[in-house]
Amino acid sequence: MPLTATALTNCYVPLPVVVEEEKDVDSTTSDGLWKKKKERSAGDGKTSRDCQSLRYLSLDRSVLSTTDGSSLVEMGHTKIMCSVHGPRPAASSSLGMSSKNKEFHAGGVLNCEIRFAPGFGIRPESRVLNSPINLDGINNNNSNSNSNSLQETELSARLKDALSCAIPLEILQKSVLDVYILVLQADGSIFPASVTAATLALADAGVELYDLVSSCQVAVLQTNADSTDDNNANASDLLLLDPSEEETQQADGIVTLAMLSNLKEVTFWDQTGRLSDTTSSQALDLCRDGCLAMHKFMRNCLIIPTKHSNHAANTFS
Repeated sequence: MPLTATALTNCYVPLPVVVEEEKDVDSTTSDGLWKKKKERSAGDGKTSRDCQSLRYLSLDRSVLSTTDGSSLVEMGHTKIMCSVHGPRPAASSSLGMSSKNKEFHAGGVLNCEIRFAPGFGIRPESRVLNSPINLDGINNNNSNSNSNSLQETELSARLKDALSCAIPLEILQKSVLDVYILVLQADGSIFPASVTAATLALADAGVELYDLVSSCQVAVLQTNADSTDDNNANASDLLLLDPSEEETQQADGIVTLAMLSNLKEVTFWDQTGRLSDTTSSQALDLCRDGCLAMHKFMRNCLIIPTKHSNHAANTFS
């Protein structure tokens, strides 16, 4: 049974809409970008945060009574629910013993699946932007499900890569561990929130882990993207920790990191966009600081199970 009564925070607060830019702010300069982004929403609908701050964070576990382990993670308006089943005895098909693959797997198998809640899991603006356009310039609404399936498949594979290094599957002989994640609401940093939810649910199910896997994401905004001088390019780069979906869509690069904080080992690292060496290193360091802070919050959630672990925005200098 759930340890406490669980309720989604801000469940009736709508997602922030895009407002018109101020006329006196020049978004083509680094100063204009800073003025534009220094008052970022903290996700609670009340307070703001700076570029190096996390959104409002809420962590809870044991929220479902019909699973071996479960968790609920809220990062701003991004809301993730995770359930863990197992370890359970595996059939031959679960261990990959098909007609084409006769290799025998003595260890355990980890299955990860991420699905978006139908109807309201993805913002309408993002659904329109992600839908393919035909040669006539018309969006094909029937292909939204296919686009979502591709994103779900990619996120599921990434989640499995990030968690596999933290689970000693060799001791789970001939067993299967199922991790199911439902994205109730998506507003940026879906993968870091999924990693956090899956790790808490695995710990709640009593699965042995080498360490808690924490993850964080940084968006990079550039103004001199075509500049060949690293010093000039870095002067205008703006690093946004824990970006919202609007900030992710406007970013020139995204850096995502998942790591075992106590062991200081990286389990997943991904970078999109063309970034200079210095900017990429700075974004990676900011991701690491975010992972360390997230690891601390996850430990508090596991140590104090009778209270909701609510944390306001945290700043890293």
